Amino acid sequence: MEVLMDFLTIIVLAVVAMWIGWHVRGIVILANLAENPDKVIRMLEKIKEINKEEQQELKGAITGVEIKPEQVGNMWYAYAADDGAFLGQGPTLEDALKMVSDRFPNKKFWCKKPNESNQTT
Repeated sequence: MEVLMDFLTIIVLAVVAMWIGWHVRGIVILANLAENPDKVIRMLEKIKEINKEEQQELKGAITGVEIKPEQVGNMWYAYAADDGAFLGQGPTLEDALKMVSDRFPNKKFWCKKPNESNQTT
């Protein structure tokens, strides 16, 4: 029973310390903002620049055409996910994707790995 009380005491002290620390952090931020508004504004402008750069990097990373694969019988077919245009086919998914990249060498494609085939016979 004494061990349980010690454990509960430690938990309560940790929660109180976290609460006090959270409020002290807020007070320090407000004090810095009141004393050095120009410094805070420069810091926020740097954060905006970093966010803009990261957004541009993300846009560049997501470029390309999403492929929707479909298996019919023993053949795999690759279609563009946005408009359903036929892109390629092959006996395996890898062959179908290779055909797509060979047909359109200047484009980037990406495909989610299918969990199970959509076989229709």
